Amino acid sequence: MTGAGFLFFQGKPLHHSREEIIIIFTLPNGIDEGNLDKPTLNQVLDALKRQVLVGKSYLDLANGLLQADPIILQTAPTFLGLTADGSIELAQMTIARLYDKTTGAVTVKSMLDQAELDVGFFRRGNVQQIEALIADSRIAVLKLEPVLVSIRKRRNEWLVHLDPRTVADPKALAAKAKLTIPDLERAFKETEEMLIKMSSLYQGTIGDLRFVGGDDYKTALDWIRRAKCAFIEGFEKEHGSGSWTGPRPKDCSRAPYDFV
Repeated sequence: MTGAGFLFFQGKPLHHSREEIIIIFTLPNGIDEGNLDKPTLNQVLDALKRQVLVGKSYLDLANGLLQADPIILQTAPTFLGLTADGSIELAQMTIARLYDKTTGAVTVKSMLDQAELDVGFFRRGNVQQIEALIADSRIAVLKLEPVLVSIRKRRNEWLVHLDPRTVADPKALAAKAKLTIPDLERAFKETEEMLIKMSSLYQGTIGDLRFVGGDDYKTALDWIRRAKCAFIEGFEKEHGSGSWTGPRPKDCSRAPYDFV
């Protein structure tokens, strides 16, 4: 996969060792390196949509693991636990990145500012429709501000920088920067809606942001479930019904054609 803002593994599938993977940052065709500090609105929209796509996928993954059968998760508690925790942190960092206040950063706000200057280059909609969309988007950003304040505080005092006060009293940060998974879901949902509407008028594109197979973690968890159930079934066949006294998955049903 190529294009500004995208990382790809040149000639190396993901199962290769870290030493074999070469990460290359590529430039889209026709972009002069001298203009890299001035991305087009098209590039900005693509970059922001990519952030939302990956960030909300992290959140979906964490959500799925948190709601999974605890017995399944105990198969690899360190791996699955860190995956869930890490995904939640990365989701927060994505929102922080999308609404960063660093001067010159590409953000949702800078996108809206640029859209105001590029009204004449939109492929669809009239001036009134475009200006109304920009105004509505600014209102949506303002309504998200309580969530964004909490995320910025968490970013600045834990996720990116280890604030001495947070190290001394971690519970204090949780109290003053309250944040829930529904808060993150709302931030991604409203940001995605903004970007999709803007892309529809500026780029002429439609469709939501999602990976094909974005919920494939469910397949992995189901294989673990079936394997654990098959082990218990085999144990009880050998030692008698009810002989297994350890924990078992909530659901051990399987179709006749299942391999395990």
